[in-house]
Amino acid sequence: MTKRGDNLKFICKFLNENPGSRTKEAREALCRARGIDPKARRGQYTIYFSHLRDGRNYSHLWTTIKGQHFITIQGMALLA
Repeated sequence: MTKRGDNLKFICKFLNENPGSRTKEAREALCRARGIDPKARRGQYTIYFSHLRDGRNYSHLWTTIKGQHFITIQGMALLA
């Protein structure tokens, strides 16, 4: 079972290993890691990349430049 915060850690790890990835690439990798077919569950996990998630904003963990995502210092702290 996935613990709270594991998806954020996964995304940060993915962006650390794949800087400049697009939302689709990170989302599909997360789906595959969780055993979900990304084609069958269109839109699954996109909420992490929207500006608000139940009032929460994760833009401090990664930044977006021209559609590409890069991990921030705060995101790297989750990997420690």
